[in-house]
Amino acid sequence: MKRFLPLGLLPLLWLLLAAAPALAQQQAQYSQYMNNNYLLNPGATGVEDYIDIKSSYRTQWVGLEGAPKTFYTSISSSLGKWRSTPKRTIRDRRRPFHAVGGLVYRDVTGPTSRTGIYASYAFNAVLAPDLRLALGASVGMQQFAVDGAQLHFYDPTTVAASAASRVPDATVGLWLYSSNFYVGLSGAQLLGNKLNFSYGPNQLDAGAPGNRLARHYFATAGVRVPLSDDWSLVPSVLVKAVNPAPLSVDINAKLKYQDLLWFGASWRVKDALVAMVGVTYEQFLIGYSYDTGISGLNGYNSGSHEILLGLRLKKKAQVVCTNRFW
Repeated sequence: MKRFLPLGLLPLLWLLLAAAPALAQQQAQYSQYMNNNYLLNPGATGVEDYIDIKSSYRTQWVGLEGAPKTFYTSISSSLGKWRSTPKRTIRDRRRPFHAVGGLVYRDVTGPTSRTGIYASYAFNAVLAPDLRLALGASVGMQQFAVDGAQLHFYDPTTVAASAASRVPDATVGLWLYSSNFYVGLSGAQLLGNKLNFSYGPNQLDAGAPGNRLARHYFATAGVRVPLSDDWSLVPSVLVKAVNPAPLSVDINAKLKYQDLLWFGASWRVKDALVAMVGVTYEQFLIGYSYDTGISGLNGYNSGSHEILLGLRLKKKAQVVCTNRFW
């Protein structure tokens, strides 16, 4: 259903659209982030024992006009010639290593859109034979845009101009992991740059007061609980904080059969329940999740769908990592 506004409200509408990123969580919502922790934490760059390529498409709040739609592709890998040698000594297993990665995404909500491209680097140090600590950072560019052609007004002759602002961006993260658990801390949009674009007629390039990229903070942890030789349970939690939005908490559980099949469930507190399933065949991975809302918005949509595709490119030999089962 299209909504029409009188011409006199045009400056106010532009102001609200421009200020919207500063009033709520700006980062895109994902349900299968536990299958790609690199999304939220550059410290997780290259921790797997293969070149990890993943791509995902998410359509949120199906049936609600202008609901968010998100697409991303990421790639990450460890570096170092010694990591591809056929014979590795105990000393090799205890060496630090470097890793690099990249991420491209697009998030569209109604007339607004966010597009970003990032490159990341992580240094992975050994604390114990089965314990590593990685420090990572990603830098890139983010664009926030408003498509004036999607704005409709009472006067059909009214045309709203489009506007866009591009700013540099940065994220840092710590990733502590072993074969039995992981803990991660990260901060996104740390530069807090101002989005400088117009928000009303005759005010081109005037910007919007207080319209900045809000800093986001993520804390996550998971533990592997072996149930048998073939089955393992991985409960995890994610806490997201951004001012002035309320604290967001996800509680997850993933049941995995070998490296072949997994089932999962998630409770996004006061927001949604999520069901997930995935299968891995050789180097290919596919995952699907469905969110059903439990908030007041639930009666206006039919849930959210997310599909994840993965490709694991093996190196000449298995590298020394402790993270495969995640």
